[in-house]
Amino acid sequence: YVDPAVAFPTSWSGTGDVPKEAWDQWDEPFRVSYRDYVRIQREKESGVKAVSSALVRAGIYEKLDPAHVAASHLHMGTTCMVEHMAVTMQSRFCRFAPTPRWRNLGVFGMLDETRHTQLDLRFSHDLLKQDPRFDWSQKAFHTKEWGVLAVKNFFDDAMLNADCVEAALATSLTVEHGFTNVQFVALAADAMAAGDINWSNLLSSIQTDEARHAQQGFPTLSILMEHDPVRAQKALDVAFWRSTRLFQTLTGPAMDYYTPLDQRKMSFKEFMLEWIVNHHERILEDYGLKKPWYWDQFLYSLENGHHAM
Repeated sequence: YVDPAVAFPTSWSGTGDVPKEAWDQWDEPFRVSYRDYVRIQREKESGVKAVSSALVRAGIYEKLDPAHVAASHLHMGTTCMVEHMAVTMQSRFCRFAPTPRWRNLGVFGMLDETRHTQLDLRFSHDLLKQDPRFDWSQKAFHTKEWGVLAVKNFFDDAMLNADCVEAALATSLTVEHGFTNVQFVALAADAMAAGDINWSNLLSSIQTDEARHAQQGFPTLSILMEHDPVRAQKALDVAFWRSTRLFQTLTGPAMDYYTPLDQRKMSFKEFMLEWIVNHHERILEDYGLKKPWYWDQFLYSLENGHHAM
């Protein structure tokens, strides 16, 4: 008895010119029940907590290279509150996404992001006695530090102000399925090499959740390509460029400056070429999209963009 236009306003759902029946084709591979979801997440939590407790007692943190530790401060200061912003974005999917399949996955995504925020806060809180700079996990977003402002500017747009469709393309498809490989997979490997097993374990546990709710982007792109390819092209072009500049600010310096020399396996440029460029080119080709108009400029920016930060 409720008017669908009132219950699911286009300004929040982002359906635009896509017909209502088209969203019946929206589908994703993770068919999980709430009971199974809770069981799996409980096992992950137990594992992370056990490793963390053991390593804090063992005094591993005091033996870490100061440059590596600086990378963990940067990560916590710039990502902890982003995880909290993502709770709001996923809750919007729960409520306004144009198909119940997507709304259901949004519920699990919302719980995932709540977990990630709490994991980061707990990790930082446990280490406050060793290093007060871990208060940046909460404090950073209340400062005017320029790198943090860049993070806020992007995610205010992509998570808090965007409709469901725009948010899925910018966050789920571009950031979570692409760029977070740099932030979570690469940094987890670097942390393990540096002897920071606690942080590596935390990053890897978070990434297992990202792999699931990042799937919201692909079916959304498929439907948009069929009914509004111009919008799909523009949304991805904007999201990819802004993500590039953001990760050049955050992850580039962490990989090429903060990671101790003897532990560097790959430069930021090499990692971007292997994990991001190939990945994004494959998506564009699979879905019939063009390379962004700035593609040559983007490739050139991999030479010195992050060094200029």
